[in-house]
Amino acid sequence: MFRSRVQDAVLFTLGWLPAQLYGLIVRARHRLYDAGILPSRTGSIPTLVLGNLTVGGTGKTPLTERLVLDLEEVLGKGAVGILSRGHGRDTSGFQWVTAESTSAEAGDEPVMLARKLPHAVVAVCENRLEGIERMRDKHPELKWVVCDDAFQHRALKPTISMLLIDSTQPIASDSLLPVGRLRDVPERALDADAIIVTRLDDVHGDLRATYAPAFPASKPIFGTHMETDPLREWPGDVTCANGDEKASPDQRERIITVAGISRPERFMDRLAERFQVVRREAFSDHQAFTSTDFKRWKRIIDSDRLHALITTEKDVVRLPLRGIEGVPIRYEPMHAEWQEPHELKAWLRDQIERHNVASDGAS
Repeated sequence: MFRSRVQDAVLFTLGWLPAQLYGLIVRARHRLYDAGILPSRTGSIPTLVLGNLTVGGTGKTPLTERLVLDLEEVLGKGAVGILSRGHGRDTSGFQWVTAESTSAEAGDEPVMLARKLPHAVVAVCENRLEGIERMRDKHPELKWVVCDDAFQHRALKPTISMLLIDSTQPIASDSLLPVGRLRDVPERALDADAIIVTRLDDVHGDLRATYAPAFPASKPIFGTHMETDPLREWPGDVTCANGDEKASPDQRERIITVAGISRPERFMDRLAERFQVVRREAFSDHQAFTSTDFKRWKRIIDSDRLHALITTEKDVVRLPLRGIEGVPIRYEPMHAEWQEPHELKAWLRDQIERHNVASDGAS
C-alpha cells in the first residue's frame, strides 16, 4: 500500500511539473498577443473560427460542414470557403483541396469536406492569414471563410470565434497536458463569441451551468448532436446494406471494423448493435494506412469469410480512390445538427449583419 502511494505521488509529480511549465508558456504567449507585442490582424475575408481547448476530437469537422451550410443560407452557395491547417498531410504551405485530392496532399478532414461540399472552396495552409489572402485573390466571390481548428492561431483575429466543448469530456474537470487533455488554458474560453457543446443526445438542461458556468451571460451557448446516415459503399458512394439490429446476433453480417479516429470505440460499438463484429482494428487519429494494412484486411476477410470492412467517413479518405481489390468496403457518414437551430441561425445572421454594418461604417 505504501509503495503504491509513493508511486502514485511520483507519477503525479512527474506530470504536474511539466503541466505547470506548459501552462506558463501558453499564458505568456497569450499575453504577448493581447498586449500587441506579437501581431494579430483580421483576414482579408471575414472569418468564422472554430476550435477547442483539448486534444482529440470534439466534432470540429462535422460542425464545419454544418456552419458552412448555415452560412450559405444567408450568403448563398459558393460564397463560403473553408480553410484548414491540413493536419496529417505530407505537404506544406498553401494547397487547394478538391474531391480528387488525397489525404497525403491535404489531410483527411479537408478532403472529406471537399467531397461533401462540392460547391465550397476548400484550401489548407498553416498560415491562416496567407491562406485567406490566396483564397480571396483566386475567388473574389467568397464572402466568409470558416477556419477549422484555428482558435489557437492568434496571428489571425477572427470575425467570429466559436469554441467547441465535448459534452462527454467537459473542460471544467480537466487538466493541462500532460496530466490531462487541455492544450490551452481554460480561461481562454472567455474570449470566444459563443460556445458549442457537442455530442449531446438531448437537451441537457442548462448548458451554461453544466459546461461553462464562467462564460459571460451576454454570450450564447449552443448544443449539437451527431446523427449517423445509412452506410455507403466505397468506391461507388451508393447506399448499401446497413445491418439488422432485429436479427439474432448469429444471423447478422460478419464484419471487420477499422477506424483511425479519436475514441473509435463509439463507432465500433454502434456497429456491434447490428453486425457481428468479428475483428476491431483501431489506429491513431489521422494515421495513414499502408499496403501492409490492406493485405492484412484482405487475408482476414478471406479466412474468416467476412461480408465487409466497415470504416468511418474520415478514414475512407485514407483508402485508395478505387478501393482495395477484393475487399468490400462500406463507410458510415455522420452529420451534426443543432439542438435549437432557430436560435443558432438567428444569432449567426445577426453576427453577419453587425459585421456588414461595421464594415460599411469603417469604409
